[in-house]
Amino acid sequence: MKKLAMTLLVSAAALLPFQAQAADLTIWGLQAFNQQADDLITEMAVQFGKERGIDVEYVVVPGNAMTERLAAALQAGAPPDVFMQVGPQAQYYAKLGVTLPLDDILETMRAVPGGIYESTVSQVMYDGKAHALPLEVDVVPMFARTDLLKEVGLEVPKTLDELRTASQAILKANPGITAFGMTLSSANDAESFARMIVLSYGGQMFDETGKTITWNSPETVAAYQYIADMFAEGTIPRSTLTWDDAGNNTAYQTGRTAFTINPPSIYQWMVQNDEDLLANTAMIAIPAGPGEKGRSANMISSFSWLVSKDTKRPDDAKAWLNHFFEPARYEQIIATVGGRWVPIYPEQTKTMPLFKDTPAFANFDEMARNGLVDGHAGPPSATAAAIFNAKIVTQSLQRVLVDGESPEKAVAWAQAEMERLAAAQ
Repeated sequence: MKKLAMTLLVSAAALLPFQAQAADLTIWGLQAFNQQADDLITEMAVQFGKERGIDVEYVVVPGNAMTERLAAALQAGAPPDVFMQVGPQAQYYAKLGVTLPLDDILETMRAVPGGIYESTVSQVMYDGKAHALPLEVDVVPMFARTDLLKEVGLEVPKTLDELRTASQAILKANPGITAFGMTLSSANDAESFARMIVLSYGGQMFDETGKTITWNSPETVAAYQYIADMFAEGTIPRSTLTWDDAGNNTAYQTGRTAFTINPPSIYQWMVQNDEDLLANTAMIAIPAGPGEKGRSANMISSFSWLVSKDTKRPDDAKAWLNHFFEPARYEQIIATVGGRWVPIYPEQTKTMPLFKDTPAFANFDEMARNGLVDGHAGPPSATAAAIFNAKIVTQSLQRVLVDGESPEKAVAWAQAEMERLAAAQ
């Protein structure tokens, strides 16, 4: 009897090497922050295995464990046949030479009426080939407590200066609250959120060619100082240094923070669990930074599917991806995730009730088309992915927040570390 084992990997033991190929086809999927979605993808994989006449194992891996788990499996010579990662990491695995090109499936996706969000494709291309497939679009708005803003007589912030002013006022009125729930640990969220603040100030990691690292700039230094000032005054509390990728979600969902940055999983949680909190929440663009270069730096990413070069079943692996991306079946997944994932097919944002009938999602299409990608102002690259994996931005921020180093020195250190890592690529 064909079966699928679904395992939620949360312990330290999950990082140890193990034989990933116990089944005919092993698939590792990133946790969708929605149990119903994880269950649905599991059921789809069960059905796929029955149709193919093979044993399929589907393993759900938390985002903060996937990179380490894959490293252990690759070192042990037992990688999964198919795995998910956050989009920019496709460059990293492609450069390692451990993935198969998937251009044929990408072209099948592009042939769907309305195509796909091409803004995500640069993340998966390496040496002119698609070494991964973007499976959705992550848009990352800011969540704001409108009731707390009303209490202090302020509107939803449109600039980072207004965000700080609002955070100060809310903290003064509610001393026990986390005003700005910005993760500052070594979690993936922390690395992403810090970049959004820097980019909103007008900073950038690379020039437009993607060859020259340009992190050390007055704009980046000013962004670090902004974060350090909020940290020093307590509007970003010290506890954020220990948050994992779910830390800000939990803080907002339990009413303990006034502002946070996050994909729309928080929105879906509120729909299902807390209508009062939902009624007092606005999803807004990242507030714009100051000066001529200031902007609202809404970044986009995506979860992506990759196929191991060492798979003994490349045809089954690709068949699974075609099964997953079949539009009607795929739409079921997107509907179940409930706004956490913007569909890779733009047409579905126009036809699915979840998107066309939800005013809070009205700007998602524009964000998905025009958001900034990792490696800005250049294209995504293996170097940018390696910098993300090394958590250089959050390490440098912690030098300021924990060690008391000046923003100028911390930014210079980050630039040197990025250049050192790039030279080793």
